[in-house]
Amino acid sequence: MEHYVWLLPLLFVFHDFEEIIGMRVWLARNGADISKRFPPFKFIFNNLTSTAGFALAVAEEFVILLIICGLTFTGIRIFDLLWLGTFIAFTLHLVVHIGQAVVIRKYIPALATSILVLPVSIWLIADCIGLFKAEILEIVIYSLVATIAVIANLFLAHWLARWFGEWVKNADDAD
Repeated sequence: MEHYVWLLPLLFVFHDFEEIIGMRVWLARNGADISKRFPPFKFIFNNLTSTAGFALAVAEEFVILLIICGLTFTGIRIFDLLWLGTFIAFTLHLVVHIGQAVVIRKYIPALATSILVLPVSIWLIADCIGLFKAEILEIVIYSLVATIAVIANLFLAHWLARWFGEWVKNADDAD
């Protein structure tokens, strides 16, 4: 198990680099059209006003992942299952990105790495379920807990992105 633990943050960073690098340019080119076609996405786009803000949101999520990974080394089964649930939530996130691209019929910054990372994630999850001898109920419960936590944290991450983006803009304007 120890050799799998750090693959979650590694895959997360690999995936999120694509988002960090491409999001601002993609939004500048596609944001208005996507907001018209899919008004609920406007909330998301309004919070991603700067690359620095988006990077801060990703860093906050990364720190949480590192904490969860570190907790697996306590030897307490609950933390192993939380890690597994978090990995499953991350994998669902990849599926959501692929679904977003299908729905809007365009490349989105996250699609390429979602396609690359998805099969690896599924394989790792399946292997870890066997290693943990995890029961279906445990998998479902910890996956739900992690998914709910990820969704809740997404609001905090977007707030951080918007706040930091505005802070950076104000600091640039003051110069």
